[in-house]
Formats: sequence, structure tokens, C-alpha cells
Amino acid sequence: MQRRARRQAGRDMDTKASNIPVIIITSFVAVVLQIMIAPNIAINDVVPNFMLVAVVLIAINHGTTPSCTAGFVLGLLYDLFAQGPLGVMALILTILAYSTSSLNKGMFANSWLIGLLTLVVAALFGELLHSVFLTVIGSETEFLKSLVIRTLPSMLYDAVLGLVLFPILARFGSRKKTEPGVLKGRFR
Repeated sequence: MQRRARRQAGRDMDTKASNIPVIIITSFVAVVLQIMIAPNIAINDVVPNFMLVAVVLIAINHGTTPSCTAGFVLGLLYDLFAQGPLGVMALILTILAYSTSSLNKGMFANSWLIGLLTLVVAALFGELLHSVFLTVIGSETEFLKSLVIRTLPSMLYDAVLGLVLFPILARFGSRKKTEPGVLKGRFR
């Protein structure tokens, strides 16, 4: 029994160590896309938030600590590049990472549609929270105008990004290796 527990602990450590390069590559790609692609595909000054999408993807696949770390770092970089108030998006992405990664991991195993729905809810909550923070600190003057002009279109843009990325990641995403004789996922 103890050998089995030690073997499982060793597998868990191996999967945690193998997650770090995936998280770093995902974060790097999100930063590059946010800097180089997002301004070029803006519609009426609404840009997609690649960093929010990356944080939700990391939170769904990798757990609380790595996703909160990635959320804080990517949020801080977003604040630096967007030239907004420093720390607002870092706080929001950290909150989103924690809340998304705290969900039951088994519910994401069945369908990428649940992950997409999680992204839409996280994007709505994140963009709404961003508008509230900007209104409270005085960076935005009218909350309702910001909600209609920036928040809702940005949330829809993030949802479209998720619609494109989730099927790809469901096909090539991280899947846990099963032990011989053990069925996982929807065949249980």
C-alpha cells in the first residue's frame, strides 16, 4: 500500500514538473499575441484579452498555485503594456485564476463546452470587475457607457477566442495517463 502511494506521489511530482514548461510557453504565447496581434484586430477600440484566456486555460488544466502565479504575472504585464493603472488586471486575473482552478476538475473532463462556458463566465466577470475598478479609481467616468462600449464587446471577443482555442486544446491538451486496467473520463 505504501509503495503504491509513493509511486502515485512520484507521478504527481513528474506531472507538476512537466506542467511548468507548458505554463511558461502558454504565458509567452499569450504575451506575444497580446502585444503583436490584439492591437491589429481591434474592433471599435475593443481588443481581445489573450492573457485572460491564457489564465483561464492554465487554471482549468493545471491547478491553483501555478494558475494564480501566471494570473498575477500576466495581469501585471497587461497593466504595463496597456498603460492603465498598475495592479488592477493583476488582481483580477489572480482572482479569476483562483476561482476557476478551485472548481471541480472532473467537470472539465467530459466536454470542452464546459470549459468554454467557464471561459465566458470568467471573461464576463473579469471584464465587469475591470470596469468597476476603473470607475472606482476614477480612470473611467461613466460605468454604463463603459459597460456597453467596452465590457460586453470585450467579453464576446474573449468568448470567440475560447471558441477557437478550446477545441484545439481539447484535442492536444494535457491528458492524464491512466494506469492499466483503470478507465477514466466518460467511460467510468
